[in-house]
Amino acid sequence: MAYLNEGERRSLLDELSGMKLWRAKFKLRLMDPKVRLLYLRNAQQAGEWHTKYVLASFGTQVTLVEVNHAENNQYRNKQKFEFVNVIVEPTADNPT
Repeated sequence: MAYLNEGERRSLLDELSGMKLWRAKFKLRLMDPKVRLLYLRNAQQAGEWHTKYVLASFGTQVTLVEVNHAENNQYRNKQKFEFVNVIVEPTADNPT
């Protein structure tokens, strides 16, 4: 398969931005049979959780960003994650 160029990465970004989180994850897993989950809900920045997929056949990395809106007013509360952003970038071996 060919690597995605900048225009194709931008269209993938637009497509994933309009989806719910579970739908975006499912689409990424269907796109590439060699997809690899790099990390799941990793706290890269304060208040944000990142999930990163590497699409090896397309030379692209996709990061799904979530924010937690749970109130910490109880001993134990249900977490409310909201899907807020998508970051699509080329891998190191993608020249386009």
